Amino acid sequence: MLRWGIIGAGAAAGVMAPAMREAGHDLAVVGSRSLTRAQSFAARHGVRRARGGYDEVLTARDVEAVYIALHPAGHEEWAVAALDAGKHVLCERPLSVDAGAAARIAAAGVANGCMVMEAQPHRFHPRTQAMIELVDGGEIGQVRLAHAALSHRMRDLDSFRADPAAGGGALLDVGVQAVAAVRWLLAEEPDAVQALVRRWRTGVDGATVALLSFPSGAAASVAVSFEAAAAEVLEVAGTYGSVRAGAPFTAGADEEVALERDGRVVGTWRADPRVRMLSAFAHAAAGRGEAPLPVEDAVATASVLDAVRAAAG
Repeated sequence: MLRWGIIGAGAAAGVMAPAMREAGHDLAVVGSRSLTRAQSFAARHGVRRARGGYDEVLTARDVEAVYIALHPAGHEEWAVAALDAGKHVLCERPLSVDAGAAARIAAAGVANGCMVMEAQPHRFHPRTQAMIELVDGGEIGQVRLAHAALSHRMRDLDSFRADPAAGGGALLDVGVQAVAAVRWLLAEEPDAVQALVRRWRTGVDGATVALLSFPSGAAASVAVSFEAAAAEVLEVAGTYGSVRAGAPFTAGADEEVALERDGRVVGTWRADPRVRMLSAFAHAAAGRGEAPLPVEDAVATASVLDAVRAAAG
């Protein structure tokens, strides 16, 4: 059992808290800028204490790990503060707004001997793991092409997702998942990036499309959008065949999802990726070992996102 402190009482925390309880963990305290909001969250999700601020989450003696569920621009400050307080950190994606900030969070983890990990539940779904193993094992030959796309319609211009100062935009919000998945499947980093962006009047990207080339000669396309209806794609084509995942980024506990090779189903799975992620995190924390998804992976993803932004201009 891991004893959690939660910083932020918004939608992301509202999804993660039930998974924490399902994993058998203890929800010790939740902090929000609004005490009323924290109290409401605690009552809904079985958190033992509510606080109108974040500092008491970090100083709580019964907290072993902190889940950061703020907007991206707040991640670095509070992740570093939690690590400096000797707490393990699970940070909502993206780890931070750019690679420099992500690297500083990673460094704070090393300096304090604490584990820090970006929350990427889809990495822990057994279907994703099977897809990575299939590609890595050479079952479809040498990878030549990958495609990842993720969209959901976002109409609320008052949301932090529409605010560049808060780390909004489609690339940071959903692009982090798509880019990370491509990196995992190709097992290398891009050496050239091209990108197009459709920018909203608030200044964030409402849609971004990127082309990535890799040293092996493989190419990948990544498309993310706040303007299109909910859709998601993850597929890889190699010299001998192709593989495609069903619901690659959003599959939940009650959804049976498939893996297709050359258009034929080769396996189906039903699992809760958040519970699996939290259980793996707690196991590593108990032994004070490395995170099941090393923080360096998040820094590498952030570097690609930086390159996409630079290419888009």
